[in-house]
Amino acid sequence: MLSDPHIISNLLYKRILGKLSDRERSELEAWISADPKNAELAHTLTDTGFLADERAKRSDIDYRRPEADLQRRVNTIKAKALARRASVAASIAVIIACAAWIFMTETPYFISDGPLSSTTNTIIIDSIKPGRLKAELSTTHGTTIRLDSLTASESTPALKDIAKNIPVIAPGEKLCLDVPRGGEFRITLSDSSVVWLNSESQLRFPETFGSAERRVHIKGEAYFEIRKDPERPFYVESMGQTVRVYGTTFNIKAYPDEEITYTTLESGSISLTRNIPESGELVLSPGHQACLDSRNSEVTMRNVKTSVITGWRHGRFVLEGQPFESIMRDLSRWYNFEYEFADPSLKDDIYLGSIPRYGDFKAAISILEKCGDVKFTTSGNRIIISRK
Repeated sequence: MLSDPHIISNLLYKRILGKLSDRERSELEAWISADPKNAELAHTLTDTGFLADERAKRSDIDYRRPEADLQRRVNTIKAKALARRASVAASIAVIIACAAWIFMTETPYFISDGPLSSTTNTIIIDSIKPGRLKAELSTTHGTTIRLDSLTASESTPALKDIAKNIPVIAPGEKLCLDVPRGGEFRITLSDSSVVWLNSESQLRFPETFGSAERRVHIKGEAYFEIRKDPERPFYVESMGQTVRVYGTTFNIKAYPDEEITYTTLESGSISLTRNIPESGELVLSPGHQACLDSRNSEVTMRNVKTSVITGWRHGRFVLEGQPFESIMRDLSRWYNFEYEFADPSLKDDIYLGSIPRYGDFKAAISILEKCGDVKFTTSGNRIIISRK
């Protein structure tokens, strides 16, 4: 009796094409007759409508490429060798093979010690979805407006258009843009500069910049594309530092729960000054990253791939040499979940590769599980991370 899912999927593929030999047809019919579940699976996997839908779903986000990338490049401290590699073919035959393998061998991601109840606060991995465009804008007078509904299109909302929805807003009034966990947002300021905000971030800025300077304050992570204006220098204040911008693109990551503030210059020119007496001005060149340690106010410099740092803005988590603890912090902010390490030594494992930012959480952790020495389970409302 047939048992190898790859052989079965190949026979099903030949059945669709009408290329089964008499011997193959007999073997396949015997397998189908052996179990009602086999018959149901064969019917599903030879349904051309089902296959077209599955292929369309897989074309939206390519999970296999980053998985293969990680499998080639992952470098964990105690990584295990993998026995097989993901296929990169895009034919219907491979879709059938993948579907057959999932139907017959994959265990579901519902991990719990008991039945799930709608009244209990139990996390289900399948229910964790990626973040989306959402934010809240508030004024010093207490007026607040949710901006989710204003971002249906892909165009960057201009501040002047958002301001029309706020009943009371004075020229030059201080505004605060908050992006929650599980969110992101981008906005065009009054000077036509554009700011992209990552999850759990805040931008404070005036409704209209003055004639002498442009100044904003960031908490969390933001990517800036600043319009050059020699008459009005642009300043970005964050934890323990002030960045002067000369018309450029750069990224600042300054989360209160992290000890290091990272300032990465992509193009143009910026300078950094620590918020301490007698601090000198540190000038960055493109491809440089300044790391300010909040514990001692010391700054170190290093060369980086800017595409790694700004990958979040382009729809990817790029894991170039990042410790696993940092990766999990970023994932938890974007997917909005709580987690803990059952084995603390996992925090220092180093990963290389990338993960699609807009894929489901299940797909993201599946890549990490297959390519590293790690597994994800659940306990109550938390994700538990442990070694295999």
